[in-house]
Amino acid sequence: MRVELFELRFNNTNSIYIAGQVISGSVVIKLAKETWINNISIKFHGRAKSKWVVPNGDTSKRYQATEVYIDSEYQLFKCRDQNDIQPPGMHVYPFDFTLPPEVPSSFEGRRGFVRYQCIVTMDRGWKGVIQIEQDLTVIRHLDLSAVPGAGIPQDLEGEEMYEGCCCDSGNVRARLRLQKSGFVSGEPLYYDMVIHNKATSTICGVVLSLIQTVRYTGYSDSLFSSGNPKYHDKVSNWVLFQSEDGIGAGRSGYFNSYCIIPAVAPSLLEGCGIIDIMYEIHLEVPVGWRTVQLGCNIFIGTIPLRHSGPLPFREPGAIAGLGDGDITAGDLDLCVPPSRQYCDFPPSYEECVFGRMESQEDGDGLDDDDDDNNPDGRAHSQNHTVPATSAAMRRSQFRRLPSYPYYSTDHFTSGGDYLPGWHDENQQEVCPNPSPPPPPPPPPPLPPPPPATNLGYTFVPVTEQPTVSAGLSPPSYESLHLQH
Repeated sequence: MRVELFELRFNNTNSIYIAGQVISGSVVIKLAKETWINNISIKFHGRAKSKWVVPNGDTSKRYQATEVYIDSEYQLFKCRDQNDIQPPGMHVYPFDFTLPPEVPSSFEGRRGFVRYQCIVTMDRGWKGVIQIEQDLTVIRHLDLSAVPGAGIPQDLEGEEMYEGCCCDSGNVRARLRLQKSGFVSGEPLYYDMVIHNKATSTICGVVLSLIQTVRYTGYSDSLFSSGNPKYHDKVSNWVLFQSEDGIGAGRSGYFNSYCIIPAVAPSLLEGCGIIDIMYEIHLEVPVGWRTVQLGCNIFIGTIPLRHSGPLPFREPGAIAGLGDGDITAGDLDLCVPPSRQYCDFPPSYEECVFGRMESQEDGDGLDDDDDDNNPDGRAHSQNHTVPATSAAMRRSQFRRLPSYPYYSTDHFTSGGDYLPGWHDENQQEVCPNPSPPPPPPPPPPLPPPPPATNLGYTFVPVTEQPTVSAGLSPPSYESLHLQH
């Protein structure tokens, strides 16, 4: 085989980039023999797609929509004529491409996605075409300080009458308080919960969850369609806290603790017109055959809030907020919060706990069957309690795993403030505009190289290691966009 190696190598090994950042790397080819290559091209492609099917008796309606954000291609190498034979050895073709700043973050869902790919094609004429492709994760930062309402605390109350068998009666009252409404992945979410059980039976199974609602927009492909957009909601549930202890009749449970926001896509999915992402904190308290349900919308961003105020301290009876004299300290079943354990600074990015896509043969990985559709267009929720333990297993089971910025828990105070001023090698991956590193000292002068033909790439003989040269200067995104 003449082509022993054909690889696409990014300078950023995790293939995660910020919107507006430069993607740089090289295409490396190793030839065993002299080979004629017509051209080598590289293409950057980014798009969003939504698709779902609604059964209608013996027929069904398909809804879908597509948006294209990047579609740029240019040549890394072009032969001069049929006599332009490439010698054996390593050939390195550098490239760089600037992402547009307004593109949305990568996302994978059951009814839609936002994907970015880099595709390299080597045309060898009558010997055929070789193509390699690699997925990229793109992050468009959502600064919570710029989101109205992200710093507003939440205070919710609810009550339900006990409804069950036998002679059980009474009511159950609940209160949930959050110190703010905006969080980032990896941040501890501090909460106060008080459950006042005035019923005659013990209540068990208090659950606090993070609810992700993804709203897809699509258009019917029917000939008689009105052309108006249709919407489909897909709901996923991630359990943040679940009480294993019961709250006895006539007693109250006080929960003052925290839970960690998992790695998920940022709210809103700015820049995408056919997919919207919303989050909600949801508390469920079972009351016989009924349930006390409290919920509030929150924002999940990629840049944390600064200077959010802590929850004001209250005595247990005052925290309940259910009327003077209703609860005393002796009536409370106190749940002591776990101690904060020290942990090393985690990776800057974490694989998403939602939106993992099973491998499909149709090329886009979206489900055509819609057996979970309800008449109101709201899909059944998917429950997630614990993440998978093996990243290698997840990669083998799922086609794409978008990763999102994940902050260290130790960099947040108990009041929810993010601690600025920490520095390490990973900080530049989280900040949108990191300061460039100082230039290295100039190397010692080298003897002048022998004259060579301008090939637009770097050729390295078999006995030497590859070194990257400047190569051809790729066009800017704006010029490529205008050409299309």
